[in-house]
Amino acid sequence: MFPGKCDGCQGLWESGGPAGAERPALAATLSPGPLFSPGTYERLALLLGSIGLLGVGNNLLVLVLYYKFQQLRTPIHLFLVNISLSDLLVSLFGVTFTFVSCLRNGWVWDSVGCVWDGFSSSLFASLC
Repeated sequence: MFPGKCDGCQGLWESGGPAGAERPALAATLSPGPLFSPGTYERLALLLGSIGLLGVGNNLLVLVLYYKFQQLRTPIHLFLVNISLSDLLVSLFGVTFTFVSCLRNGWVWDSVGCVWDGFSSSLFASLC
């Protein structure tokens, strides 16, 4: 089975049975081992942290400028605010789980965290 971050989300447990079948307590909820070296995880955490901080900062700036300046409140700029708001939500919710996992050298959340990570990233990215 794929040893990536979402073993519990793939429909089959480590034992090979269906997802609803009885299973041992912690089987398939955590990755069996790190996929990358610790240095690679550090670089990924740095990259994701940078993307998250830039995404939050830039999108907050767009929202504040839209709110502050009356002449920016046009229908075209409203589309930009929509994109900025959804990108802000992706930066806050989509990057956070993966960033923390990179700091810990592997996926640290259970299958519910995996589902939430995928759902929130898909939902907020599709709002654009």
